[in-house]
Amino acid sequence: MRRAFAIAAVGCWLLAAACGSETEDPAAPAGGRAGTSGSSGIAGTSGEAGTAGTNGTGGVAGSSGRGGSSGRGGTAGSAGAAGTSGSGGVPDASTPDADGEAGGRTGSSAGCGKPLSSSDTPGRFVRRDITVSGVDPALREPTPGGSWTERVYYLDLPNDYDPARAYPLLFGGSGCGGELIRNGENGGFAVLPASNTDAIQIGLSYVWPEGGGPCFYDGVPNTPDLPYFDAVLAEVEQRFCVDRGKVFVGGFSSGGWLSYTLALARGNVIRGISPAAGGLRPEANRPPASHHPLAALLLTGENDTSNPATGATGSDAARDLILSINGCQGTDTVAWPTCAGCGCVKYTGCPDAYPVIRCRPPGEGHTDGGGAFKAAIWSVWSALP
Repeated sequence: MRRAFAIAAVGCWLLAAACGSETEDPAAPAGGRAGTSGSSGIAGTSGEAGTAGTNGTGGVAGSSGRGGSSGRGGTAGSAGAAGTSGSGGVPDASTPDADGEAGGRTGSSAGCGKPLSSSDTPGRFVRRDITVSGVDPALREPTPGGSWTERVYYLDLPNDYDPARAYPLLFGGSGCGGELIRNGENGGFAVLPASNTDAIQIGLSYVWPEGGGPCFYDGVPNTPDLPYFDAVLAEVEQRFCVDRGKVFVGGFSSGGWLSYTLALARGNVIRGISPAAGGLRPEANRPPASHHPLAALLLTGENDTSNPATGATGSDAARDLILSINGCQGTDTVAWPTCAGCGCVKYTGCPDAYPVIRCRPPGEGHTDGGGAFKAAIWSVWSALP
């Protein structure tokens, strides 16, 4: 696996410094949201008692997962396998739906209607501490002072946050060693400005304290960053009003590799991804694929030698896997000029709800795509059904 070393990338949409990859992990999520009225609802694997997938079509049973009452899309049906999970959490993506179709979550999160607390400050990124469960105890701790279980993330609520409105949720992951937050402003990882009115944004951090680990950890199949993502998602959905069907993940360099890993492992949670300069983990270091289609806007610089697009772990291999999962027919493309200067093409045989767009900025190396790519990302995500 190739690793890019930290470089300055001021204004990049996913963080201020570039980095390459490690090899990411496939841990099953710590808490599933069971669907009581969803198509292909999957029960979770840890949490409090409840009832899983009793109305799902092709639901998969879980064991003591933290399921939710709002299921994973669709209408009530039969053949929902009984689970034992209960109330509120993140779906288990370790097993694909029995029907192999797009599951996807729908509805508003449990945090809708809850007033903001005195510590919530819309319009700027605020650091939040979180304790992560489900981390493999056999993992070595990061460098001295860091922790896989005591982590932080950065939350940006829309400037005029309305607890009655369900917002899209945008995750951003940085390149290695990137500066996350400067005086409440994002360090470049966010798609939208901190003062946005359109979405809730999350900045993912390597380990706390920052510097305790230089990159997202992916050298083993049980990366601690998978339960970290699950924990952040569950907490944000419990506290704030999220459109559960519109969770997106982007990332630059190390964050790009993380984006691909999360997309494949949590496809029943993530609606779309927009990694830049990332790649595909070797199969032995990947979580089991959830086999759920997703929208994908994938960028790698034409001359990126740190994380090149080609090869078994390049972004082209990730693209091919996503084309297959999405059920795209053929590999014909048309020019996609929305991202000016990004050298993008769109695959014409993909379902409209799950577009796949590949961008190769001509003459560019290890790049995040700049402001044009940020605008292109939001143009895609905001238009998805």
